[in-house]
Amino acid sequence: MTFRETLLERLRARDKAANAFHDIIVTNNRLLQQTIELEKKNKAIEAAKNDGSSTETAGSTQRVAELDRRIRELNEERADMYKTQSQNAQRLVTLNEQLRTREEKDIQQVEEIKHLSESVKKLSAKCDLQVQQLREKDVAIQILQDELAALQLEMVTTEDKIKKLRKENDQLLERWMNKMNEEAEKMNEATQFYETALEQARVDADRQKLKQSRKRVVSSSADVTKSIQISSIALPEKASRRINVHDAEIHCISASSTGTMFATGGADKKVKLFDAKTGNNTHSLSGALQTITSVAFNSTDELILGTCTDNATRIWSLSTHRLKQTLTGHIGKVYSAKFTADSKKIMSGSHDRTLKVWDVQTGNNLRTIFTFSSCNDLCLMDPDGQTVISGHLDNNIRLWDARTGVGIKELTGIHSGQITSVSMSPDGTTLLTNSRDNTLKIIDVRMYDIVRSFQADTYRNGLNWSRSTFSPDGKYVAAGSADGSLHIWNTKTGKPERAILEHSSVICGVAWNPTGDFLYTAEKNKAVCMWGTSTASKSNRAK
Repeated sequence: MTFRETLLERLRARDKAANAFHDIIVTNNRLLQQTIELEKKNKAIEAAKNDGSSTETAGSTQRVAELDRRIRELNEERADMYKTQSQNAQRLVTLNEQLRTREEKDIQQVEEIKHLSESVKKLSAKCDLQVQQLREKDVAIQILQDELAALQLEMVTTEDKIKKLRKENDQLLERWMNKMNEEAEKMNEATQFYETALEQARVDADRQKLKQSRKRVVSSSADVTKSIQISSIALPEKASRRINVHDAEIHCISASSTGTMFATGGADKKVKLFDAKTGNNTHSLSGALQTITSVAFNSTDELILGTCTDNATRIWSLSTHRLKQTLTGHIGKVYSAKFTADSKKIMSGSHDRTLKVWDVQTGNNLRTIFTFSSCNDLCLMDPDGQTVISGHLDNNIRLWDARTGVGIKELTGIHSGQITSVSMSPDGTTLLTNSRDNTLKIIDVRMYDIVRSFQADTYRNGLNWSRSTFSPDGKYVAAGSADGSLHIWNTKTGKPERAILEHSSVICGVAWNPTGDFLYTAEKNKAVCMWGTSTASKSNRAK
């Protein structure tokens, strides 16, 4: 059916619907005409009545009443017809609106049919093309199947040849193996004797080197120990001096190995050096790009390192006070690093979950150890750095063989909060740990047992990098609290000895001078306090 035929059919349907009301309209008009004629007759009768006809009979009166009743009925019928006419007109409007809507929809559908017809034509053309392509592929498949049958036949022939060759090869191999076994037995007797002698020589050489290395480490440690005279420790009552040292927040503090100076680092990207006795600022080392997170001296106080949140560790020369080396390779903030006793290597720990071993001279990364958790602090269990101890974000402490990168021991359940610092005792037999669970603990590194636990009602560890320390004689441990108070405990009894409030903000680190004369505390709010901790210093203050 064409578009014109569809339109004509719909117009006829519309006319049929509209003509359905024709009889009603004609009847209404007829009733209206009758009503008009009756009104005229009624007026004529009323006029005759008004003329005073006294001879009106009872029959005419009855006639008038009948006509009035008839008029009323016709008026009511007309009102009903008007009402019906109005309803029909409303239905007619509604039907016309529906017809218009459907006509518009029909036009859209006709348009859509046209588009779909075009799409069908295109798809039919594509289908024809693909059928043709399938026929061509069927021909190609038939050719390939013929080639496959030929190749399979050739393969069967080749496999028969291969079986024969393998059989011959097995025979030749068996003859060759028998001959080689005879020769190998003769060679093994000579080789075994040679290897035994060579292995014995290697063992003797390794033992000799180990003895020499231990002698060097012991001698170097002995030289440092002889040069440092440890004073008798006397716990302080108050700070002897308060110093404002940085232009921004302080993050770390460390005393030098010889006891002649101490250093601080902070958010102003500088490492500052101070005289150990007077507290006077002697030098300021620059070169870092972001916050200094920790500082450490080498065993001879010739070098100092600073770890940084720019993922690097920097080494400065204390003779020239210039930047000597920058160690880059971590992909996270570096929070701790230490020199080995011979100052040839550095161990660093980062939030990228790795420890790295560095060559100080070349700056090369010698080894990377994956630690499974971000490292907050580390220390060396032995002076030559063969064993490294690290404290982590997951509350655990791990021991590592720095030569192989293999984990030696993982200590779990020691603390219920992340580890903020680890440090070895002066005699090298125990480990001091500090944690965000507000406790410090001493661990026997030989048996991995907790020897002592320290806590106090007023002690709160306020930072993820808060550092604690042993006293040089190992009799006390010290740590700073979130309220700015210094806490000191007795290592033998585990009881708190001092809780002194001198700082105005959280203490980020404490460091004891190796001579035992002074204890240094650094608060985050740019200040350092010096505490006299020797009997000599206390007697001088008394005088």
